[in-house]
Amino acid sequence: MDKRNAKKVVAFPNLKVRLIEKATEYMQQKKFHEALPLFSQAYELDELNAEALLGMVICHFELHELEEAKTYSHKMLQEDVGDYYHNLQVHLMILIQLGEYEEGYKMLEAVIQEEQLPAEHAEQFYRLLQFCKARIHEEEIPDEQDEAEQLNQLQTLVAENDIHKQMEMIQSLKHVRLEKHLVLLKELLVHKTIHPIIKTLAVKTLMEEKVDVDLQVCKFDRSIKVNPIHLNEMMPYPLAIKVENKLKERLEQDNPMLLEVAIELWHRHLFLLFPFLPIQQDENLLTASIHYISLHLQGEEIEVETIGDLYDVNLSSLKQLVSDIQELEEISFL
Repeated sequence: MDKRNAKKVVAFPNLKVRLIEKATEYMQQKKFHEALPLFSQAYELDELNAEALLGMVICHFELHELEEAKTYSHKMLQEDVGDYYHNLQVHLMILIQLGEYEEGYKMLEAVIQEEQLPAEHAEQFYRLLQFCKARIHEEEIPDEQDEAEQLNQLQTLVAENDIHKQMEMIQSLKHVRLEKHLVLLKELLVHKTIHPIIKTLAVKTLMEEKVDVDLQVCKFDRSIKVNPIHLNEMMPYPLAIKVENKLKERLEQDNPMLLEVAIELWHRHLFLLFPFLPIQQDENLLTASIHYISLHLQGEEIEVETIGDLYDVNLSSLKQLVSDIQELEEISFL
């Protein structure tokens, strides 16, 4: 045998796939010791395989081998393997477990300043930012403020026009009694220049804390009176579920990647509007619009008439709704 070829390893067909499948089976059974070497073998065959890398991260984490988990989660971020925001969240949780709050804070700060955060991820990352900041400085978040102080705080936030500071302020209120900051929150929810996503997060924070008070919310030239407790009872909205189900019926079998983009777009749109629902309540029109915009987000050129025929909807109404959703999509990232 040629010595140059003596050490070459020829993998069996589909070996990587079978290794990952068996490792995943072990992992689902909480057998992390058994799963890890299989994920490692798959990683040796393909060092940029997202499933193998994520499996190794999870196994190392569950086995309390945090430094190893950190090494591989960092590699996933550096090499842009898999879902970036999911990987970032996993990496940050590892840093927090290691007590490396300053590194986590700096990473979050850089991402928030340089990236356009999807709205559905923004709240979680700002919450982690606030947690890391509090642990670094061991600072006590101020307790209740009087009405004048709250109004001054809002005026300062509006004058600075810094959406990230507004986000941090909302997150900081989770550490205090929200009932003592209602003057600030009530004014924020009706103020014309406060970003719609900040208002969404303010309402959701009140819902989480089960604050029982009527509040006026103004967005996109619309106004509504809501009670956070009653909003909790109404969630999830039936319309949101129906449109998502229609997207699944249409795309799940033929184009699961497009379905993922479409559902993310739909959730982002609802998050931006919350607590309002879309003015257009026609399920077919909404589904058709999300389908069409998702195709374009993936770089696929298709005539709007084709989607209109597919869903049997009025073409003029479809074009208008597509335009309305795309206009809001432009401000749905922070």
